[in-house]
Amino acid sequence: MTATATAWKLPDFDTVYHLEDHEPMTLGQMLDGVDPDLVPSDQQMLEDLLWAFGAWEDLEEMNAAMQARVYATGPDGKVGFVLVK
Repeated sequence: MTATATAWKLPDFDTVYHLEDHEPMTLGQMLDGVDPDLVPSDQQMLEDLLWAFGAWEDLEEMNAAMQARVYATGPDGKVGFVLVK
């Protein structure tokens, strides 16, 4: 028996994601006006897009990620979030 690979598929445009600093947004709203060459064509591109928007698939995931961050001052003197590992 041979295994067949399934092609990667972009989630539906009406998939809702929770944003850290804004109201929930659909994937279609995130991609509105985006250059067609930048529309995700693999999982890494999708994850990069979601990271850029601060988007999470559900509130629990977002809250867990937010709890793992602390305020810190960077070398440039700016205060921002850093991920605590």
